[in-house]
Amino acid sequence: MLRCSGLPFLPGNTFPDIGQTKFNKSHHFDRWSNICMLADRKRPGIGGKLYSPTDGPEYCLPSLYPPRQGPLLPSWLTYDRKVLCFHGFFQETMSEVDRIPYQIRKVKILYYLEDHTMQVSEPRTMNSGIPQGCLVTRQRIPRPAPYDGEFTSLLDLNINHTVQLFDRVYTITGCDDFTRKFLNRLGISVQESREPPIDPSTELRKQQDAAKLAKRPAYKIDTLGKFLEYDRKVLRFQGFWDDRSSLFGDVHELEVLYHLSDETFEIKEKLPLNSGRDSNGMFLRRGRLPKQFERLPIMGESTPVMVLNVIGGGLKGGRYLTDSVGIGRVNDNYYKDSELAIGKSINVYGRSVLLTGCDQFTSDYYRVKYGIEDFTPIPGYSVTKNEFERRYRRERLLPPYNGWGSHEDSEGNCITVEPKPPKIDFRKFVVYDRCNLRFGARMISNIKENNDRFFVITYYLSDDTVSVYELMIRNSGFQGGEFIKRSRMLLPKQDIFTPSRPQYFTAQDFYLGATTILQDHKFNITNADIYALSFMEAHCDEFSLSNVSTIIQKIRNALQPIYKEYIAKHMAKVEHKKIDDKTIATVTYEVLRDMLLELLDDQIVEQEIVTLCRQFSAESKKSFNCDKELVRAAIHGELTRQLWNDLERTREHMYHLDPSNDRWMSPKNIVVTVKACRIPLDNALIDAMLEVLNRNERGDIEVEDFLNILNSMQTPCKPLQPLNIKHDVCFFTPYRVTGNLIDWDMLLSSINLESSLTDQTS
Repeated sequence: MLRCSGLPFLPGNTFPDIGQTKFNKSHHFDRWSNICMLADRKRPGIGGKLYSPTDGPEYCLPSLYPPRQGPLLPSWLTYDRKVLCFHGFFQETMSEVDRIPYQIRKVKILYYLEDHTMQVSEPRTMNSGIPQGCLVTRQRIPRPAPYDGEFTSLLDLNINHTVQLFDRVYTITGCDDFTRKFLNRLGISVQESREPPIDPSTELRKQQDAAKLAKRPAYKIDTLGKFLEYDRKVLRFQGFWDDRSSLFGDVHELEVLYHLSDETFEIKEKLPLNSGRDSNGMFLRRGRLPKQFERLPIMGESTPVMVLNVIGGGLKGGRYLTDSVGIGRVNDNYYKDSELAIGKSINVYGRSVLLTGCDQFTSDYYRVKYGIEDFTPIPGYSVTKNEFERRYRRERLLPPYNGWGSHEDSEGNCITVEPKPPKIDFRKFVVYDRCNLRFGARMISNIKENNDRFFVITYYLSDDTVSVYELMIRNSGFQGGEFIKRSRMLLPKQDIFTPSRPQYFTAQDFYLGATTILQDHKFNITNADIYALSFMEAHCDEFSLSNVSTIIQKIRNALQPIYKEYIAKHMAKVEHKKIDDKTIATVTYEVLRDMLLELLDDQIVEQEIVTLCRQFSAESKKSFNCDKELVRAAIHGELTRQLWNDLERTREHMYHLDPSNDRWMSPKNIVVTVKACRIPLDNALIDAMLEVLNRNERGDIEVEDFLNILNSMQTPCKPLQPLNIKHDVCFFTPYRVTGNLIDWDMLLSSINLESSLTDQTS
């Protein structure tokens, strides 16, 4: 192989050739064959390529010169990335610092062979207090006078030589191996490296750091033995933190863990399911728990070994000893296992945590070590949240109501910064949706014409609102319709412009015989519909005037002293009538009402008398007569209007609901089927349908009859004119008590004074 011409042969080069030919590096590029090249670099010939220093001789161009006789490459290419590194120092005076006349600062001098530039940097030292790093940026540095116009060169740098770079004099003490070999090949003798002088400031800093440490600890703290004995042994307590005294506070159930190996605490919170708290359950991270926390300790304040200054002060040659007798030892302010027990409270950074129980390992540990035998757990916190708030939380003082909006809305705007609408009782809304109590009433007024006006008062149980509707009477001169819009009604004679919430009408305020004032209008309730009376009798624990047992007890107490005389006095009013093939003793409603008013006077109201009349009614209980064809036509009209035609799905649902009995089904399952299959029928129409369907002796409804009444294709009906289902199809009229008969014998047997008086006489 032939050696390519133009390549440098380092051993044959001499120092004067360094950087003498083509020193300045060209930064002009030429575009040739889509390759960026320097303008002064040779281009390849036909079939050739550019030379790369990594390529072998076989990739070199043919040379016209003998080996080692061709022109040399420029210095910026020959010495690319070749740097000479020298180590040195310079001395800086420190006259303003006590006991430090000067300081020695070590530096590193870099000489770049490609362009004869120099750079001086100082290695960084921890806690030196002076800015370090690059002291002289890379540049060509001029020589000092009297050599003006010349630059510092490689001949000025050698070990044990001093060189002035700008205003500082640097002493070179060593170099690296590459620098030594490079200078030797140039024929320059390089001495051995020597150590720089000792820096007084560094030595003083070492003495100060050494004086801070105790030379011989007085005692050794043995933590390994305790760790090996109590590793993974934890005392586990149950407790709680009561935070109900703060706003939106609650009782937090905690689990207190005490690690015996290192006397540290760890507290976890037992979050209930769906608590809504954004937490991972960690209440206190593992660490020692102070009894009283006032501030963070100063650095070195809490250490296992105390150092005492015996002689001297500060850092001026003082002597230091360790505290072997515990003179400066501070009392231990941390909780230990001896201070934990059931029923005790621990202070967790200002939060009082009461310990209420422990596990089996904890009880065994205290039984063996401290001889404690009583580990009875404390039951849950007995005081309710409302009682706790009443005791400890002060009531918020609110401004009086100003008349704008509702009281609840104004109160919410005063409590929170962000206005929020009042919350409704959604659970009550779901339970009592469409449950309305309707009462008939007459107006009481000084104007004679107003006394003949008749109204319907509706009480909505879902949201406790009241609406008043006036029934139009022909030729009365008053137009019927909505009289009072649906809203919550305030009780009369109360000051509403106060901070406290006013009182509203409730369902218990409406009953037969009551006189109410609604928005300055006085009404006397005269009757009610059947649903309202039935609802109040079904919920007699809430409506005391519809409680039959309470009414009977009131009559019994009044009749007991005069029972025989009173019964004998009114015996002539009792009539015997034949009802349902039975002859029973009856009295009319009017007679019973007069007897009770004579007996109890104002202690009994109309609601109680009507309740007795309904409970002891002597009339036959027949179902309301509804026209089956009319109900069928109304159902077909609703199904046609809603485009419903899913009879097969209804039949399948009924089979899955009760596979064992395919002929008869209970009325409850019929209603479930109507709701599940989404048959578009009104509740009143469903009730009318249940009345006209065929039933057996047990009261079950025939399935085929139910399906036939829904099948408008098989048994079509004639189209009907528009009608009101609730009035034209169903029985929906106020309950009338005039002329009703009461079973006299059943009433007397319920009072049960005959047998008690007979027993007393005997």
